[in-house]
Amino acid sequence: MRIATATTLRNKRRYAELVADYADCEPNRIRTALKEFLHPDAVVNVVHPINRVAGAQQFLEQVMEPLLHSFRHLHRRSDMLFGGEHQGAEWVVSHGHYMGEFVNDWMGIPANGRPIWLHYAEFHRMEAGRSVECYLYIDMLDFLRQLGRWPLPQSVGHEGFIPGPATGDGMLLTAQDPEQSRLSLKTVEDMLAELWTEEEGWRPYWHRNMCWYGPSGYGSYFGLEGFCRFQQPYEGIFEPGRFSSAFRKSGDARLDGRVKGHYTRFADGAYVACGGWPSHGGFMVRPWLGVEGKGQMFTVRLCDLWRRSGGVLVENWVLIDLVDMLLQLDFDVFRQSGIDLQLP
Repeated sequence: MRIATATTLRNKRRYAELVADYADCEPNRIRTALKEFLHPDAVVNVVHPINRVAGAQQFLEQVMEPLLHSFRHLHRRSDMLFGGEHQGAEWVVSHGHYMGEFVNDWMGIPANGRPIWLHYAEFHRMEAGRSVECYLYIDMLDFLRQLGRWPLPQSVGHEGFIPGPATGDGMLLTAQDPEQSRLSLKTVEDMLAELWTEEEGWRPYWHRNMCWYGPSGYGSYFGLEGFCRFQQPYEGIFEPGRFSSAFRKSGDARLDGRVKGHYTRFADGAYVACGGWPSHGGFMVRPWLGVEGKGQMFTVRLCDLWRRSGGVLVENWVLIDLVDMLLQLDFDVFRQSGIDLQLP
């Protein structure tokens, strides 16, 4: 099915309660809300350097409590919330920013006393009104950018704050037209099938003034030609024929065994989301982000959110765990930034 269902609607409204608690983020209230929302045995995946925690209590101790301690007036503003079914499982997703004044060091990262916007996306697999599996993406490179500790060559794209949908309608707390959801899903899947093609068959699926909001390090791009400035060089870093994803396998047992494809992909009205942990991978044969390509194998944790208008896609938000990806290429972002990590 891979679209929103009646169960999805209930889960979205349940998740909206947690999102509202995050928006206020009174410490005791958010602690209680997270314990009620996250199953005690939930598996929570977070970008590097946290990577994985087990259950609500560890999430509180290793993720939320350090954030509350480090960021004064911490709260989370969400600009998208929707959901859907994938392979018999129900999912919800939200997107936006954690915000607060960075007044105490976080994981050994020195505080600067200034406001910070942590770009995030969060996926939950729901069972009986609770999250049993979670993927939390935070753009750690954008965090370092805001701190003035940029570790990479200058980005080809535009670096800066990532906005929500231009239409301001990303919080989908009512039932959406199933036919519109199916159209959105088909548009995205047809477009994805045309990536990595010499004839650039993905072009007809996008509005001419498309916005591609990429992770810090890749940057954001506007218009079809702007997106080409990223997509063509990115496709070129992979050894031809040795690329593995949700849509194709490389034939290399090591790589194909590590690439899991999409853990979810669903549509809800005009919006679509997918995530992979990791979603794709290959062997790097050309320079990328300042790292020489020497045939190194690497995989990519990422998520995508799209907005469709009419028959084309107009906005795409992409978060990638580039810190983890670069670490696989023997490039330590934090060490390059002069930071000695200290994990809880």
